[in-house]
Amino acid sequence: MPPPPAVTILKSTDEERWELYAALHIREKLANGQAYIRVRRTSRPARNRGLRPGTVSQRIDIHLSVNDYRICMAHRYFHESGPVTGPDPKLIQVDDLILKQ
Repeated sequence: MPPPPAVTILKSTDEERWELYAALHIREKLANGQAYIRVRRTSRPARNRGLRPGTVSQRIDIHLSVNDYRICMAHRYFHESGPVTGPDPKLIQVDDLILKQ
């Protein structure tokens, strides 16, 4: 069995990750079912965030529906009524390239 391909990890700015998030059309993929969210971790946000009661902080992974490939790890605030904020990308992976915070 061949060894897994080497992965290149690059530190990136928030702007670079947001540009790639847009270029990969991740928001549109989520909206039309080509991608889905898997919650990695949920916790209570700090009280000084000014969020309404019941809001939680979530680390999420965004996967492509077709092959379950993780393309993004992000943070969002979520309330039982729905997302409070959209995903804020902390890591984006394209093949063997990872752009991270």
